[in-house]
Amino acid sequence: MAEYFAVADVGSNALRFQLAAIEQPGSYRIIDQDRRPIRLGREVFRTGKLSRPVVEAALEALGDFKGTADRYHVKSFRAVATAALREATDASSIIAGAKTLGVPLEVISAEEEARLISLGVMSGLRFNLPLGLFLDIGGGSVEAAIANSTNNFCLFSLPLGAVRLTERFLKKDPPGEKEMKELRRFAKRQIGPMAQRIGREKFTMAFGTGGSITTLADTDAKLSGETRAGSLSVLRRSRLEALIAMLEHRSLSYRAAAIAGDPKRADIILAGAAVLLSLMKQIGLDYIFVSNRGLRDGLMIDLLRNEFPEAETSWREDDGKPETLEQIGEKYHYDAPHAYQVSQLALTLFYQLEGLHKLPEKFAAVLHAAALLHDVGLFIAYRQHHKHSYYIITSSGPVTLSKSDWELAANVARYHRKAHPSPKHLPFGHLSPSQQDVVRKLSAILRIADGLDRRHESRVKEIVCAVQKKKSIEIKISGPADLTVEIDGALDKARLLNEVFNVELAIQQMND
Repeated sequence: MAEYFAVADVGSNALRFQLAAIEQPGSYRIIDQDRRPIRLGREVFRTGKLSRPVVEAALEALGDFKGTADRYHVKSFRAVATAALREATDASSIIAGAKTLGVPLEVISAEEEARLISLGVMSGLRFNLPLGLFLDIGGGSVEAAIANSTNNFCLFSLPLGAVRLTERFLKKDPPGEKEMKELRRFAKRQIGPMAQRIGREKFTMAFGTGGSITTLADTDAKLSGETRAGSLSVLRRSRLEALIAMLEHRSLSYRAAAIAGDPKRADIILAGAAVLLSLMKQIGLDYIFVSNRGLRDGLMIDLLRNEFPEAETSWREDDGKPETLEQIGEKYHYDAPHAYQVSQLALTLFYQLEGLHKLPEKFAAVLHAAALLHDVGLFIAYRQHHKHSYYIITSSGPVTLSKSDWELAANVARYHRKAHPSPKHLPFGHLSPSQQDVVRKLSAILRIADGLDRRHESRVKEIVCAVQKKKSIEIKISGPADLTVEIDGALDKARLLNEVFNVELAIQQMND
């Protein structure tokens, strides 16, 4: 029998609702979601007081949320408010109205908001994040956190919300150059000290969330013709700069038609974009991962943790959408011919060298998955794309593999180039000794297969392997043309294979 729980996020630019069903601890299904574009922060950041019509609209929305919750007989309903009610001198009016509706509305601190945002984003990741930076541009403030799944190391809040800055700086349509310059100068001064502090933390990934950031990412995808790749997309700083250049001298009506999603964001999108660009510049980010998850999701996770304190597990949303390896690859624009060639070569090596590696046949499926997806990290950037591949794979799986085997495949893909597997690397270090042995052996094989298709032209048509008294491996390859580049490619990546199996590798081309 399912139990039901509900949360509401009363933000400065919108009210959001989520209702979930729990059938067993650790997993929840979203039954209902709602968003009302009610700008509670309108006038608050200028006058310190709430607009009466806006309060009435917000209370009507909360009443609708409560009605939905009551129909499901929810066990618990938690509602929180953020910057607008933190600053409104008459916040008690809406809090009292919500209480009359049966909704205990809680005004949370900026630090708690930052914590819940990072928790919400991390709850959608399927890998162990060593340390992440989380940025959220709301209507009234910017929240930032340095955190991982167990700790929050830094929490920040700055008065740089998109509604607040629009009301303060952008009076004209379109905004004047002087207005935008003053906004940027103000944002830069506010961000500077925080950026210096963040710069001392060695985070591995930066995430952006909140309506302004997701709208910018979706607009970029819309204008470029790209499709959103799963729960995370990537927004590059260069693309953000181009987007701002296109929008900042255009009218409100033009921006409303150009942006993706809610056209009512058109008036505040430039302020949000300017703040995001300043954040990325001062922190030194060439790109960020953009997540649709945020405060509302973190609020649900936090509620469930409190309701089920005995459940020693990580809570995750069950979206019921398994994907094939090919669908994952296509979503991240992989080079399918190269991926299949590397997989075929890797599996051929796996079976011909089974007397050397002594791994059970089931690990052929792990190697196949790693080979097909080893380059998906190129979707983000060439630099460190092996690490990006790891994060993308773990965020996508586990497809038809078990959770543990999917983690192995992600690690194998991560080590198809650059550094060798090391316990100093957290994802690899968390594996058991036997799993680490599998990753070392499979990634050594994958490196050779990848090298044998250095030109991405599928020139190698046949492989014959021979192990000479366990001291050397001789590989003979054949194809319709000269394969010197492919041989050099494999030998350049052979050091891990030599170390793992304590052999020397020799490769030569056979005559057809």
